[in-house]
Amino acid sequence: MKKLIPILFLFVAVTSFVSLKNTTVSSNKPMKDTLMVDREKILTEMKADLKDKLASPADSVFKNIHALKGKSVEQVLSIMNNWGHSLGVTCKFCHDVNDWASDKSRNYKRTIEMVDMTAMLNKDVFSKLKNFRQPVVMSCIGCHNEMKEPREK
Repeated sequence: MKKLIPILFLFVAVTSFVSLKNTTVSSNKPMKDTLMVDREKILTEMKADLKDKLASPADSVFKNIHALKGKSVEQVLSIMNNWGHSLGVTCKFCHDVNDWASDKSRNYKRTIEMVDMTAMLNKDVFSKLKNFRQPVVMSCIGCHNEMKEPREK
């Protein structure tokens, strides 16, 4: 019996250490954007189709541009890819890929409002914060963190 107690103690200690180590490792793993491949495929096709117009203003190439007027085609595609990453979605979340100009999607309309809200926050709230080393700027990923809906707190 006296030999069994130290062996049992050692077994509990080792299993506790192993389970603690495994939970620590798994909780530190960065999130992976699993839809990046889908977005990259669409972006590659669009860039190939628009290769001579990538530097042109987006509103001269795309129809129904709201929030990104004045940006180049290449900038718009990059921004859209960043938004997709921030929400963990593909282009289909907001757009009808057969009719890119369509604004029938509820998510398309919400995105316009979210861009306006973010611009307002950056201009009217965060630009006034003076006790930071650098300007504070909000972006989609700040709330969404690769989720369609921000986590409720």
